[in-house]
Amino acid sequence: MYGTRELLAVVLSIGFGLFLIAFPAAFVQLQMVGRGPRDRGQYGDDWSPPTKYTLPVRAIGLIAVGVGAYIAVRPL
Repeated sequence: MYGTRELLAVVLSIGFGLFLIAFPAAFVQLQMVGRGPRDRGQYGDDWSPPTKYTLPVRAIGLIAVGVGAYIAVRPL
């Protein structure tokens, strides 16, 4: 039977991984908040993060889902 730590690790790992897979641009934008020297727009303008980061972020999300699934199915 799984303890609280194992269940929490599974839920958080899979949840975070699915978030990274589904919304990689939102994650990149959250990571770049406050890094304004290269921003040339006015305050409040829409800014979209570079698309070259979406594939690595999705790969990290896939790894996180894999780790959560491994913890869930490993034998006790």
